[in-house]
Parts: sequence; structure tokens; C-alpha cells
Amino acid sequence: MSFGADEEILQDFLVEAGEILEQLSEQLVELESRPDDMNLLNAIFRGFHTVKGGAGFLQLNELVECCHIAENVFDILRKGERRVDSELMDVVLEALDAVNGMFGEVRERREPTPASPELLAALSRLAEPGGAEAAPAPVQQAEPEPVPVSQSATPSAAAGDITDSEFEQLLDALGDAPAAAPSAQTSASDEITDDEFESLLDQLHGKGQFAGTVETPAAAVGASAPAGVAAGDEITDDEFEALLDQLHGKGQFSATAEAAAPVAAVAAAPTPAGDVITDDEFESLLDQLHGKGKFV
Repeated sequence: MSFGADEEILQDFLVEAGEILEQLSEQLVELESRPDDMNLLNAIFRGFHTVKGGAGFLQLNELVECCHIAENVFDILRKGERRVDSELMDVVLEALDAVNGMFGEVRERREPTPASPELLAALSRLAEPGGAEAAPAPVQQAEPEPVPVSQSATPSAAAGDITDSEFEQLLDALGDAPAAAPSAQTSASDEITDDEFESLLDQLHGKGQFAGTVETPAAAVGASAPAGVAAGDEITDDEFEALLDQLHGKGQFSATAEAAAPVAAVAAAPTPAGDVITDDEFESLLDQLHGKGKFV
């Protein structure tokens, strides 16, 4: 530019721009404490805009470029598309220093030194809406879907239950069991078993005295009995004496006439099952041998 040709215009610019730059310095200090003051943001915007207009009339392109980008930054701020923070304030204050430096060079009639490319790039970045650089909102993690429970893992409702029909069958079985047991016992109620006979001998003579001779009388009787004797035949006197000899010793009861007669009478009574004696018959025999009532 030619300072001589536009001297009058230049003087007007130097006076007006000097006052505006002084106000911008004060307003930026206030902005740090009042970042949301809309009137303050508008005033700073108009200040950079006015300096840009005068520099453009004088073709001070280096000054115009820096003021234009700073103006755009405050246009974004007053629209609410970005908020004032410490980083923004540092860049804007550095830009104001660059404008003041270029303004001083113009006052001295020298060509202004352009602002650094780094400063212009930082201003241009802040002149964009804050949403373009805002950190992406955290993505909400989807909750894991519950693992479906297999039907096999679910306990069956009737796994441990019993059906009505099964319960009735169980009751029938329990009711029939007691009835069957007595019938089995009744069939042999009139007979004495080998175990009962041994128990009775233990009571008479002491436990174990006839353990080895219990089967001997039965074998002897079976061997001496004729093959043709029927189940209902009577036992003879000789067979009965042989049985007594095996029980008490040979000859203990052979000379006793009083005992022989009752024994013969008892022996003469027919037995219901041949070699099986009933409880009543055995008690009667004991009464005749040892006296009535001795072993009741």
C-alpha cells in the first residue's frame, strides 16, 4: 500500500482501531470470568469485525485475514455452537497480540508481518462448531441376553410324584399282605417244627444238651419204621422206648411199670401226620412223664 496517498484515511483508521483494540484487551479479560455473557460476546465480535473492515479498506490483507478468523470464532460462540474454555482463550489472546503487532507496524508505516500459520490454523479449528470435534457419546453396552434354560434342566413336575392308580395299587398290596400271612401261619398252627422242638428241649434240659441228638431220633425212627406203615399208623411201644432211651439213656424207663402204661396209652393215640406230633399231644406226653403242670 502507499501510505502517502491514503494518509487521511490511514489516520482515521489508526485512531479508531487503536481504541477498539484497547477495548478488546479488556473484554477478553472479562470473558474469562463471564464466558456465557452474550452481550460481551457480541461486543468482541463487533470489535474484530470493525478492525477487519478498516484494514480491508486500506488493503492490509495480513491484518484482515487474522481479524476475519477471530471474528468467525466469536460468531460461533454467540450462536451457542461452542463454549469458551481455556484452550480457546489462549488462542484468542495470542491472535489479539498478533493483531496489535501488525497494527503497530502500520502506525510506523511499515508492512505488517503476517500471523504464523500455526496460529491461523488454531483459529480456523476453533471457528468450527464444537459438535464437529466433540467426543462421541459413549455407546451404551447392550445387556447380555439371558441364557435360555433348556427344558432338560427344568425338573419335571411329576418326576417324584406317584399317580392315583399307583397309590391305589400300593394300598391294595398292603391290605392283602396281612391277610395272606395269617393264612400261611394257620395251615401249620397244629404242627410243631424242628426249631420249636429244639427250643422246648433246651428249656427242659439246658441249652445245647441235645443239639447233636435232635436229628438222631428222627433218623432212628425213620429207619426203624416199616416201609409199609401209613401216615396214620400208631407208634409201637418198642419204638417209643427206643426214643426215650436216646433222650434219657438206655434202661432209665424200662422198669417203670407205672410210666409204661400211660406211655403206651399215649402212644396208642393216632398221630395226624405220622412222624409229626401236635402241641397238645406233646404237652400231654410231658405231663405223663414229669407230672402235670411242670412245664406249662
